[in-house]
Amino acid sequence: MRVDTTGAGVRHRNWTAFAAALLVAACLDGENRTGAVDAAAPGVDFGVEPGAGFGADPAHLRAGSPRVRLGSVSGEGRTDFHDIAGVVVDRPAGTLVVANRGDATLRTFTFDGAWRGTRGGGGGGPRELEELTGLFEYRGDSVVVYEEARGAVSVWPYSGGAVRRVRIPILPGDTLQSPRLRGSMADGRLVWSVTRPDRRVDEMGESHPLQVVIFLTSAEGTGFSPIAETTGRRVFRYPGDAYISGRIAFSPQAFVVPRDSVVLFGSTERPRAERVAGNGLPLAPVEFSVSSIPVSAEDREMALVPIRAELSRVPAQLQPSMAATLDAWPFPDSFPALGSVIAGDDGRVWVTGYRPPTDAAAGEEEISIWSVYAGPGGPARNVEFPGGFDLLWADETEAVGVVRDELGMEYVLIVPLPAGARTPAT
Repeated sequence: MRVDTTGAGVRHRNWTAFAAALLVAACLDGENRTGAVDAAAPGVDFGVEPGAGFGADPAHLRAGSPRVRLGSVSGEGRTDFHDIAGVVVDRPAGTLVVANRGDATLRTFTFDGAWRGTRGGGGGGPRELEELTGLFEYRGDSVVVYEEARGAVSVWPYSGGAVRRVRIPILPGDTLQSPRLRGSMADGRLVWSVTRPDRRVDEMGESHPLQVVIFLTSAEGTGFSPIAETTGRRVFRYPGDAYISGRIAFSPQAFVVPRDSVVLFGSTERPRAERVAGNGLPLAPVEFSVSSIPVSAEDREMALVPIRAELSRVPAQLQPSMAATLDAWPFPDSFPALGSVIAGDDGRVWVTGYRPPTDAAAGEEEISIWSVYAGPGGPARNVEFPGGFDLLWADETEAVGVVRDELGMEYVLIVPLPAGARTPAT
């Protein structure tokens, strides 16, 4: 599973009005068609055709041309993807499942790209899904689907059998809140995370950490077996976009599950991955050599432009005080170092650097750089992928990700990894 540590996937509504409301409060107190293998539209160029060389850096390894490319622009069908929430790859079962958030469907293919079936669809029925928040492999014959807003978890067999609903765990006491499904272990136990509420009241613009507990339940969602606790995301009281609102995580409570252990990290300011076995035994950590990006005066001003535009909508007598509050609003010194993190099927950790929203236009990059870490103290191997490659799964030999063309159409690529990026056994 990929974890987006920036919080950019959260859609904020009417955040500028919310910003204005907070400023008013501050002033008064003292002044957000069917497709097939290689079904990309004619003329779509991802820069990965044989011999194209999409920007080789001698310091980087380069992924091969896509072995499978799934995607269609017809507007209907099996590979017309919109807002892909995740993929599950089960190589022993020869199965690839794509969670398509746009129509709340699960599309199942062989690992060679042949369509097997489509299940789900939007709705509240027993074989329907209201949303797709997360998708996880489950015991080699099923996937687990997480619908966060609905508060639902369900198990869907590859074979198309009955859908089994899983209980959301009831936590002991009142000190733990809102369990979130994070994956499953090889033995079928489910991995959850939950925060401990912080009762402190912060000043505007300051932050504090939330404690995060990782625990396991039975396959039915019952029980409570804590295996780790870490400092979670820092909460910034900025009512702006994904960065300013505080939904960008400087300590992001991110977890990924390679089926035999839980990989987590507690800070993007000093990126460091921890690994915890299913019995709670701490395993060796991995340090990431990823640099953060300084926040410039231009970055700060761009983030404040929409908020300043709202000043005309509040009483004239409050506008000078509100403008002064914006001028003095504190900002972090840097963007977080990490953009997204996944744990490969072989247990290695893949990371990519964070890009500020103003730099992240679809399809504008010629290449995407992901770094893979094999273990504690080991150097990263940097791998070049097609531009905008959103890595969702990897093992020793191949990676699966999503790219988007200039029209925003989505394509799933299965890409061979270069020999130098593979584990020693392969």
